[in-house]
Amino acid sequence: MDKFRVGCVSYVNATPLIWHFNHLGENSPVDVVYDVPSRLPAMLESGDVQAILVSSIDSILNPDRVTLSDVCIGSNGPVESVRLFSRVPFDQIQTLALDSSSMTSNQLAQIILEEKYNIRPKTITMPPDGESMLTVCDACILIGDIGMTAQVPGSRIMDLGEEWTDLTGLPFVWALWTAKENNSELSNLLNESYSQSLLNWERVLDLAQERVNWPRETINHYLTRCVRFPFDAEAKNGFAKFTYYVNATISAESEPKQ
Repeated sequence: MDKFRVGCVSYVNATPLIWHFNHLGENSPVDVVYDVPSRLPAMLESGDVQAILVSSIDSILNPDRVTLSDVCIGSNGPVESVRLFSRVPFDQIQTLALDSSSMTSNQLAQIILEEKYNIRPKTITMPPDGESMLTVCDACILIGDIGMTAQVPGSRIMDLGEEWTDLTGLPFVWALWTAKENNSELSNLLNESYSQSLLNWERVLDLAQERVNWPRETINHYLTRCVRFPFDAEAKNGFAKFTYYVNATISAESEPKQ
């Protein structure tokens, strides 16, 4: 039988979704290919993979895509790994450096700044280096493992997961499994992979520790307290709310200027 291929982020928060495939090795029915979020959609379009753990905004901008499984990477409150760092008070940000490895977080930050702080800063996309970004702009976005561990002395820090839940009262969906067409076999395998992680949690932590130099307690805290994985009704409501904001932004930008 030919193996499935899926594209996945290499961040710690994806570990519970793919540990089982890693554990099975050559016997796994699914091969996992890793890349940053912004490059995964091209892998799906080219046919190199059958599904991607893609940033939620990519799914919104491509409504013909199919959500494959009942799991996602989400949060409900502070997420700790997606943060905005600012040299000035948040309501005084005039320039914002976006993380070149990000898609969803960049958009979310701009929504929060407009909805909660009534500002629309000018943006520039840069590689994820906080010090360099803040030499150019008032504030910057850092995500994933870098966002989790970044130290930017003297900066104000905004947790975008916390800000979203404070704004809407809902969870946020950062990424979910999507494909060009439905495939029940692959969907079942993706669901089963997460189920196996719950049954082998210590081994999931082992794999995560191989990838990042974090204390085990930090990894466990992050994966159990900061990130939520079920793509359930509450998560779908949060995803629908984000979809509304994204579409409203697109509509406003496309309106003729008076």
